[in-house]
Amino acid sequence: MDGKVSSISKILKNGGVLCLYGDLGSGKTTYTQSLAKELGIDKFKVKSPTYTYIRKYSITAEQSLFHIDLYRLEEPDHDIIEEIEEILHKENNIVVIEWADRIQNYLPKKRIEILIEYKGGNSREFKINHLG
Repeated sequence: MDGKVSSISKILKNGGVLCLYGDLGSGKTTYTQSLAKELGIDKFKVKSPTYTYIRKYSITAEQSLFHIDLYRLEEPDHDIIEEIEEILHKENNIVVIEWADRIQNYLPKKRIEILIEYKGGNSREFKINHLG
């Protein structure tokens, strides 16, 4: 996974959106922790924001990593969508969205999508799509 994370972190270093798709337990949060480590954030500080929806981690004074987990979001909530759109509009933010399919209509055209498929044991298959 380290090579995939390193490549994606280089693409996102000046800001961008990464959408993660995959079944529960496929490794979306683990991938986000590895990405955070590549960006200089202690990966053990990165926890799944399943119950808070959004967590913010400072990279520099001007740049942050936003980790968004929409697993519990059944339907797009106006307040949450508004907050996410505000985060997305700041160009140098790095935004990782787990379960991004829940807000598909609100995602920017320019984004990276990764589908993570669990293949058993420690094996995962990554399908990467760079849009826009």
